[in-house]
Amino acid sequence: MKFSGHYPIIKKERTATSVIKFTIEAAEIAQSSQPGQFVQVRPSETYFPFWPRPFSIHEADAETGRIVIAFKVAGCGTSQMADKISGQTMHIFGPLGNGFPAFPVNRNVILASGGVGLPPLYFLAKKSIKSNFAVKSLTFIAGGKSADDILERDGLLELGIEASICTDDGSLGFKGTVVELLKNHLDDNPDCIVYACGPTPMLKGIDDLLLSRGIRGLLSLETLMPCGYGICSGCAVKVVPSDDRGPTDDNRDYHLKRVCVDGPVFNSGEVIW
Repeated sequence: MKFSGHYPIIKKERTATSVIKFTIEAAEIAQSSQPGQFVQVRPSETYFPFWPRPFSIHEADAETGRIVIAFKVAGCGTSQMADKISGQTMHIFGPLGNGFPAFPVNRNVILASGGVGLPPLYFLAKKSIKSNFAVKSLTFIAGGKSADDILERDGLLELGIEASICTDDGSLGFKGTVVELLKNHLDDNPDCIVYACGPTPMLKGIDDLLLSRGIRGLLSLETLMPCGYGICSGCAVKVVPSDDRGPTDDNRDYHLKRVCVDGPVFNSGEVIW
């Protein structure tokens, strides 16, 4: 079920360079949200910018009725959001999209995040651990351009997770990309499943890596979603056609899926990058 309304900001934090985290009182959304889903936020009460902005749900607590979103200031919409303070409200619509499937039993899991791709994976890890998934079976990779881009290091430690950090400039952890660090982990743990979220080049690199090794993965795409509920098709991506195309298929070498309603989570090998 989806909900829409003006919800109050309970807490505002700056967690890293140009990254803002809002705790929002939105009981209906909190009670319905699953890891991997997102909300659409209208930055202002005017018609500029016209389209709302999509943000993965970072946390959702059904008991307190609160959700958390984290975002990087990147343009006029997020700049308007960043100017808001505790006590003000924002128009939010959600939860939207299809979330991550639950972790498989008796299987090692690697979560690979890049930049602000961390929130949905953090939500997934926190909920899974609360449901008694063994922390020792979980590896969390968090990457960014520099140390300032690494989110929730303390939050991961509170969950009992010692995150495997990488930065492009080597200012923290492994010097290199998430894809390079993931490759090292797969060398030691080939029988696993990978959940990933981050920028498109990172996801493409992970997808290629997983396909080359025959490892299953779930990839949460980051893209603009103008409407968020499948009407405008502005977030459509090419995917590999299913084996059963049906009698009316035109036999193209690709099909289209909308990230907002068919995703944002896709199987490895499904998206044509």
